[in-house]
Amino acid sequence: MNPPKINFTKVIGIDVGIKSFAYDSDEHNTPNPLNLKKMLKPLVRAQRKVSRRKKGSNNRLKTIQHLQRIHERIVNRRKDFQHKLSSTYANHYDVIFVEDLQLANMIKNHKLARSIMDSSWGAFLQKLEYKCKMMLKVPARDTTINCSRCDNKVPKSLAVRIHRCDKCNLIIDRDYNASINILQKGLKIFSQKLLQELRKVTPVEISRSVKQEAQFFRYV
Repeated sequence: MNPPKINFTKVIGIDVGIKSFAYDSDEHNTPNPLNLKKMLKPLVRAQRKVSRRKKGSNNRLKTIQHLQRIHERIVNRRKDFQHKLSSTYANHYDVIFVEDLQLANMIKNHKLARSIMDSSWGAFLQKLEYKCKMMLKVPARDTTINCSRCDNKVPKSLAVRIHRCDKCNLIIDRDYNASINILQKGLKIFSQKLLQELRKVTPVEISRSVKQEAQFFRYV
């Protein structure tokens, strides 16, 4: 089976988050549906009803089934959203760069744990990886802090949604800034890997590869 042909002009960096589920380097902003948060009231109400019903009774069984349907609705909505979004990216871009998220460490923050689990970024990235031609994870370090224009460090709390660089005066959405940094990191990593591979082949093969990747190097 021949590997898929990759167009290196169709590349993008994606930053995933809580407020914006996905903000990419082409400035597309997809709000986070947070399906669990939206269904939290009926979910809690159903859980209370279950706890009040007598164990082993038909009423308790019916209430449990109703609770299960709510959970199923949440899961189905989340899957549907992620399948549609991952398909959109896979259809429009050949190379996708994302952060290498340490989700186990992130959910230790109790204030954000529910929203992080509700977002289910890991499941989304899995769908994206098997649908797209190529996905590369880049280190998440400083993608939010660094200025995407001048690389100046601009520390900011989670409450600060705008990136304002006091060095080059760049003012953009913090997630958009992060997505550009992810793209730039990915291109550097990929170009380094490509150069390593080129050193292993013959001069004729190098010439062919350089022509094929000429469009790619103008992004680096």
